Amino acid sequence: MTNTEESMQPMLNNDKYQEEWKVILSSKGEYTLSKYQALVLKQEIAKGNRATVMFDTFAIAIPYVVEFYRVKKFLEGEFQLPATASEKPYIPIPEEKWEQIKKEAYEKIGKF
Repeated sequence: MTNTEESMQPMLNNDKYQEEWKVILSSKGEYTLSKYQALVLKQEIAKGNRATVMFDTFAIAIPYVVEFYRVKKFLEGEFQLPATASEKPYIPIPEEKWEQIKKEAYEKIGKF
């Protein structure tokens, strides 16, 4: 294996990330693609294919693609942090306490 092949290996087998891609057509149609659907579309565009790429529930005509870009990339499965590890749960202030805080703030402002 050459150095180039070794450096490309992590990029090709990177299964811990999921991606969301957006395709916008000249007819103003928009499609959201997964990482693998985007890979298929990129390969067809790179080959110079000017036909239509068929997916299970829709088709994209390559000549009409105006924009094609990645929207987001995120960790998947066991690599993803649990929600409790990233932020504390939101606990709203009771209405009575909120009214008391506002009243005290307005009283302090009125003293100036």
